[in-house]
Amino acid sequence: MIRLMKNELKKLLKKKSFYIVTFIFILFCILTNIIYKTGLDYVIDSDVDISELEAENKDLDLTNDENLLVYVENLTMIERERLKNEYSSNIASYLIDNYLTTTIYNMYEAEYILEDSELYQMYYNELQNDLELVEDNNWEYFLNERISYLEERCNTTTGVENTRYNRLLELAQYRRDNHIPYDTDNYLHNSLAFIEENTFEYINLLNDDAKTKEEEERLDYLEEQMSIHEYVLEHQEDILNESDLRSVLINFSQEFGIFILIYVIMMAGSIVSEEYSRGTIKYLLTKPFRRSTILTSKLLVVLLLIPSIMIFMSLMEILIGGIILGFSSLSIPVVLFSDGAITTYSVIGYLVSEFLSIIPMYLVIGLLAFMISTLTASTSAAITVSFLFYLLGNVISNLALVYNLPIFRTCVSLYWNFSYLVTNSTQPYGASLTTSIIVILIYIVIMLFVSYLFFSKKDVKNI
Repeated sequence: MIRLMKNELKKLLKKKSFYIVTFIFILFCILTNIIYKTGLDYVIDSDVDISELEAENKDLDLTNDENLLVYVENLTMIERERLKNEYSSNIASYLIDNYLTTTIYNMYEAEYILEDSELYQMYYNELQNDLELVEDNNWEYFLNERISYLEERCNTTTGVENTRYNRLLELAQYRRDNHIPYDTDNYLHNSLAFIEENTFEYINLLNDDAKTKEEEERLDYLEEQMSIHEYVLEHQEDILNESDLRSVLINFSQEFGIFILIYVIMMAGSIVSEEYSRGTIKYLLTKPFRRSTILTSKLLVVLLLIPSIMIFMSLMEILIGGIILGFSSLSIPVVLFSDGAITTYSVIGYLVSEFLSIIPMYLVIGLLAFMISTLTASTSAAITVSFLFYLLGNVISNLALVYNLPIFRTCVSLYWNFSYLVTNSTQPYGASLTTSIIVILIYIVIMLFVSYLFFSKKDVKNI
């Protein structure tokens, strides 16, 4: 048996198709990591068209109060964008958006609506002072001003409103104590900003006893995101970075799953049929081995190949991704939120768990290719049918989410992915773990039974 398996492995490793797919996978792996490094690091352009606003202002009748309000709002946006272009750093842009825009609006309101020159000059002077602070990158001044304001609000409010302001004060003090600038390139700032922007809505929803279904869903989303961002602040780990090696490995099955599928189907779909197409099956059957032993050796090689291919591909990704993106992110855990609780994995632990959860899918498809290869003695038929089965399975799985038809329950694609166990969520189609295992085993037993039965009775005299 061992000798037969060694021979099968040698034959597979001599196949040109194996090296062609491997070469393509390596190129794809390089490209994917480059995209993660550069393609995800984009800048969102402002949707404010200054020339359009200026053109609109020229056509406004300033004797009309409503037009006058639009005129002031347009001037505010124009000045805000002009200043952001002049002071182009991340910190400056954030300060202008969040601290200076109100002053700009008040200045133009005083000039055009209130027609109060003294008030205009006061706001103008305030804006110039703030711009000097922005130019000096003195973001701490604005932070201290905010802390003073929040402390005052905490002392003068009660109930839910007081809870909201206390939470915002805690966040501002955290920023000050940890010296976190208003920089969108700083992951701690981004988590602080998310919590700050959503605190009022989150607390309001928590205290609303008559929430609609949409509000319940929104609360669930905010609860998950708040927990994750709070984890970032507590542990000061960049778990939300989407442009590092860790992120590629988290998405490994989505990015490279098609290559796992190609490897499995290509190997399993040819391991028997090529013996017939090359005429070596007669020579093989002259050896002192039973037919069941020969087929079992091939089957064991297929079963061995599935995890081996996953390990090989993940090691290649770690090597290539580490060279392009660096290896440092591997020390950052994978953090998942489910049922109100945080679950953490090491990157490798998460990758292994994901592999174990999707192996049943590749096992079923691999055994299907193995069976078709045995029945038809055709590699092309085994590969084609297996790919079609995979695609059809995905279609049925998507339909089953919408239509609860009994016929769909017989399709193995509803049960072969156990990723929900990794994320501590529920099975998408409501099936129990026991049911999923039983259905998969039924498919496996049927395919193995048919393969062995046919191979043991197949006449090879005319081959």
